[in-house]
Amino acid sequence: MRLAKLDTRANGTLSERAKSAFNELLKRALLSSLVPEGESAEVVPIGELPVKMKERRGVVLTISTYSFRAVIVILFRQDADTRAHFERLNRVEPGTWSAQAFQDGLAEAGNLCVGAMNRWLGEHYEHIGMSTPNMVDREALAYMDVLGKGYSRQFEVRGMAIPFFATMQVVAYENVDFSVSAESLADTADSGELEMF
Repeated sequence: MRLAKLDTRANGTLSERAKSAFNELLKRALLSSLVPEGESAEVVPIGELPVKMKERRGVVLTISTYSFRAVIVILFRQDADTRAHFERLNRVEPGTWSAQAFQDGLAEAGNLCVGAMNRWLGEHYEHIGMSTPNMVDREALAYMDVLGKGYSRQFEVRGMAIPFFATMQVVAYENVDFSVSAESLADTADSGELEMF
């Protein structure tokens, strides 16, 4: 018996409502994973990432189905202000994190972000999986187009002591069309924290 070969070329398209859904999912996931309790922020789509950025590193995450692959990169500064932000986010004593704990905190924030998106997308796609977070230099963003022609969007998280930037690239292996409602997002968000495995 011969097994059919899976076509992994990015031949599909994303509908406008699917693009809007991905945007909304990432915006909500960024807020839920990057904003400490008691603080507020907003996620704003931007035309492109700033040319002169202090954010030199990023945590890269992937969500994949048979229909599409989404790659999200959250960019950050490796400085004292960013470390203080993640210490607040994780409710640890200021100035107590080691360099390794700081890196782990960044990775965990990325894990929570992509985990939230994965849960919401799981309402529409049965066979879906996510990667573990990996750290990359910002220059790696120049190679995202090797994934294939797809939908790309950049965002800025504003309103906190330091800004954050994120970029998303979605490539479709078949036509992708779905939408999300505020009610379904609220229901899934209330289902508990990301299960670690």
